Amino acid sequence: MKQFLSIASWVLLTAGLVVVLGFVNQVQNKKVCTEIDIEIDNSNGNFFVEEQDIFAMVYHEIDTVVGRPISAIDAQKIERKINNHPSVSNSEVYKTIDGKLKVEVSQRMPIVRIFSMNGDSYYLDGTGKVMPSSSKYTSRVFVANGYINDSFKKVSHLNARMVTDSIQNRVLIDDIFTMAEFIRTDPLWHAQIEQLYVNKELEIELIPRVGNHRIVVGDATDIQMKFDKLKVFYKKGLSKTGWNEYSVINLKFANQVVCKKRL
Repeated sequence: MKQFLSIASWVLLTAGLVVVLGFVNQVQNKKVCTEIDIEIDNSNGNFFVEEQDIFAMVYHEIDTVVGRPISAIDAQKIERKINNHPSVSNSEVYKTIDGKLKVEVSQRMPIVRIFSMNGDSYYLDGTGKVMPSSSKYTSRVFVANGYINDSFKKVSHLNARMVTDSIQNRVLIDDIFTMAEFIRTDPLWHAQIEQLYVNKELEIELIPRVGNHRIVVGDATDIQMKFDKLKVFYKKGLSKTGWNEYSVINLKFANQVVCKKRL
């Protein structure tokens, strides 16, 4: 008897749920879209995406959204379109019972801005993807310049986290990303290093905020070991000789720091 009552209760509960969902669906089918509610997450400090940009994409996707039956709006289609925006990391588009179309947008987070020799400027974001610069907003991030020949068009499809080492131009983009990410996540070097420069030999040099010298790193291999050597040299070497004693500090060679004295 108890088992019968239990089964009967589940049947009634399921039937009730179906009725409620059917009622909600009927109500929503009769509802028209009364408002487009857009929320852009600016918590990472970037403002590449503006509300009017997203509104234009939503509004013109299906002619006029507001005033149309809410059931006729393809939220997934709008979501896919917004996700194609070059500065959007992710978006969620959904409809509410009261007739609102809710749009929530997360922005991509750049970690380094690259200036190429042909005049192009673009970013690498925290996932390693190439990201175009914007005429509306400039993110205050680590800067890389010098003998960088890769135009935005040439590298726009790349992801620096997934680059192979077989092609030279891809190795350079990969190394710039690796270096920028390492510096960004280390409090000491984030405070000390302000710029990355690629010299004629396509070696990476770093420009510090404190000290009138260049730090030659070479490439991004053994990056932790190279910066550990630099930290020891800063503590035991420059603390005695002074921060402007050397014009070049070279970290390329294993187990040693090679310096060039200022003339």
